Amino acid sequence: MTLWKKGFLRQSIKKTEEGQLEWITGLFFLLILGILLCGTLQLDVFRASAVYLEDALAASNLASAVIDVEEYGISHTILIEDPDRAYEIYLSALQGNLNLNEEWECPGKGLIGGQVRVLDYIVYNVHEDNVEIYRYDENGLLSYSEGCLGEVEAPNGKVIEGTGVYSEVTYPVKGIMGVEVQACKANLADIAVDER
Repeated sequence: MTLWKKGFLRQSIKKTEEGQLEWITGLFFLLILGILLCGTLQLDVFRASAVYLEDALAASNLASAVIDVEEYGISHTILIEDPDRAYEIYLSALQGNLNLNEEWECPGKGLIGGQVRVLDYIVYNVHEDNVEIYRYDENGLLSYSEGCLGEVEAPNGKVIEGTGVYSEVTYPVKGIMGVEVQACKANLADIAVDER
């Protein structure tokens, strides 16, 4: 005799209780909502970190752009006086603006989850149609080159039109659920004369 005839299989196949399908559907939508909420929170952490770093980079670049006042008084040409000194000022200003310790880490590990590294620091001195480029790499080593005005581009793709400072940093960002991303932020600060 088969199991079907004994009624064993007929008893094991039961109708679902009313509302069970709605319950499962509701849990599924709650799961999707939770995933969307986590993703939104993660994006907000990245966005806040980017704004924080962008402001600190702009302030540090401007702090390091100390112009040669004597040259400006003689020829009305804006030049950054001493690129080595500008780089030292930049490092000090960046460390202060981001509240970094001696190991270049943020003590609170809030928006910055680890060590901040300066990838690039470049001083562009424009004199007439000539652009002098002083570039400090990740190790702080200086290289010098020249170019023509209108042809030199900063690493972020912007054409150099006047004397300015470019910097780029990388840092880890820790998000929710243990997600860690290595972020990179760059800024170009131009120094312009107000000809009013």
